Amino acid sequence: MTPSAKEELVTVELNIDINNRPALNISDFDFLLVFKKPNEKVYFRLIQEKKHIAKNFDCKLTVDDELEYPLIQKVFEKYQKQGYGIYFVVNSGGHEKKSIKRINAHFIDMDFGKVPKLINGEVFKDPDGKTVYEYRSKTEIEKYKITFLKKLETFILSPNVIVETKNGFHVYWLLDLDKPQNLDVFTPLQEKLICYFSACEERKEHADISVKDINRVLRLINYKHLKNPDEPFYIKCIYLNTNKKYTQEDIANAIGCNISELFNDNKSNKIKPISVKTEVNNSQNINRKVYSSTTLPYEEVIQFLKQQDLINYLGIDAKPGKNFRCIFHNDNNPSAVIIKNNDGIYKYFCNSPACTCYNGGKGVDIINIVKITENSDTSHAIKKLMEYFNIKVEDSTWINVQNKKFERNITHLCQLSERKGDFPYLNRILRFGLPILLDILKIGKKNIVNRFFCLNGDSVFFFSNRYLAGEKNKSVTNINKYINLFCALGLLNKIPYKHVNKNLRATAVQISKANAQNGISFYTVPYYSDEVFKTADERAFVMLQYNFSITGMSKKFLENCFGENFANQIYLVNVIDSEKSRNIREAIELFILHQIKTYGYFTKDMILNNKLKVDNNYIRRGVKEYEYRKALPDIMQKYDLIYLKANKNINKKLGINTKKYLLIQRSLLDDNLLKKKTK
Repeated sequence: MTPSAKEELVTVELNIDINNRPALNISDFDFLLVFKKPNEKVYFRLIQEKKHIAKNFDCKLTVDDELEYPLIQKVFEKYQKQGYGIYFVVNSGGHEKKSIKRINAHFIDMDFGKVPKLINGEVFKDPDGKTVYEYRSKTEIEKYKITFLKKLETFILSPNVIVETKNGFHVYWLLDLDKPQNLDVFTPLQEKLICYFSACEERKEHADISVKDINRVLRLINYKHLKNPDEPFYIKCIYLNTNKKYTQEDIANAIGCNISELFNDNKSNKIKPISVKTEVNNSQNINRKVYSSTTLPYEEVIQFLKQQDLINYLGIDAKPGKNFRCIFHNDNNPSAVIIKNNDGIYKYFCNSPACTCYNGGKGVDIINIVKITENSDTSHAIKKLMEYFNIKVEDSTWINVQNKKFERNITHLCQLSERKGDFPYLNRILRFGLPILLDILKIGKKNIVNRFFCLNGDSVFFFSNRYLAGEKNKSVTNINKYINLFCALGLLNKIPYKHVNKNLRATAVQISKANAQNGISFYTVPYYSDEVFKTADERAFVMLQYNFSITGMSKKFLENCFGENFANQIYLVNVIDSEKSRNIREAIELFILHQIKTYGYFTKDMILNNKLKVDNNYIRRGVKEYEYRKALPDIMQKYDLIYLKANKNINKKLGINTKKYLLIQRSLLDDNLLKKKTK
């Protein structure tokens, strides 16, 4: 880079008291406005420092209306007391990578607290091959912090923001949002930035290599770092200068790389799907033999398959023990042979290292051949061969085990109410859903087939939610909520469609068509032990803390309780939510917050009896009620609100006179009032 270019990039010198580093007088709201635009939605992530449970929140940064964010702040404070750290998504658009629409900054995360242990310059590992880490003292970390800031002062591109964390710093370079930017360049430029600052350090591990994703979250200032609750650390902004902002090209030039090369490298490094292509140049176009049905014990299936004539199966013109041109690669010289060993097992050998079947002279059997040609695992290969040879499995031992599991589960579930002292929260949350779960277990017991239709050793069964709803005289929606509850508690497992044996899927489709049903889902159940019930009880406790009700059971509810990854495992189908619906729920949320701020409470009648306008259109009462029901559980959790029926004490507290159900801030009620409500 030329000297003139350097001069152009130089901004102001850092004005930091390196040894003391006092926090700047800036609120977290104003800090966020450094990165975001007014009225822009900000996406937060609350992470339990010990258990790594994540919860997603979002809200608008509305400058002229102190309504939403102050309530969010109160929620943050509540979660801080529960050991959660407060993070925000630096870039704009959402929580997921694909949702990010704008880059607000490039950044690095310097961590001087934990590094791999070195012995004689080599990373030390334990007997199991795991890296051994060393943890520095406060004094050591402080020395590294001071050294880094001194080096940062010499960097040609002065940062815009420096946030001090417990063990290091978050350093930001803000982008000029009026200048072009490239989303695809973000990660490769982050990697270069991290490498640059790693090279400046004695230990290159100090610059966190994981802080490169476009949807990365970093800690929000003015909240505590709580990994060690006994030694909390307030995250603080120690430097802020927004007079000069940069382009991605500025940042690339400052660290000595070419922005166009980064773009090209990123395009070339995109992962392409790999497929296995089998070239069959010696196969004969003959009709495969149709086999009559054979019933075998499960234990004999694999041996039986390996003893089948490979020459007939592959349909090739060859003789046992005689070389022929390999059918799995372009073979000009006969390099393949099929041999039958003393155990009656056929094996295919190819002497060419270029062949997909070459394995150092060990040969491949019929199962391995199907795995190669189908690009599949062993289980799939066996199932495919069983179809081909028309094999039925006699699997009485496994079936008996599964029968006993279901019978034991039903017994334990029926006895659960007698063990309220052992599992109080599970009993409380299951009391109305217990008959439904019992019926599901009975369906599972009736539909045990064989272990080729199992998953991880458990029998896979299916039913239509509509069928179950009819049996229990409940709505399909209600049944869906209960099933999701059972799955969340770990008492029922949903199986993704792609993991189900295709024959079982076909059977399910036939039955559903014959009975005019749809919405077939597949399940397994675990072995109900005290450990399973204990886990379910712990989860039930968390859900009750979040004001669980079966009507409020939703993906968002589970996200708030246990994090997004957990919720995705329960709600397998990604339901498309229209922009119109989201806008209506957002308008409902703001309406509720306004009522609470104005009157101290909210009732359902307020939203139903008042006009609500979205995108210049008034929303019909039925639509309002529908979206309100969907939005309410999330709003309650998001702002720590409570829904209860008014009584004398509550009316006196709020200065009103009503018998309606109210939505109010939990903090307004004392413990006695809450106890009366929740008893």
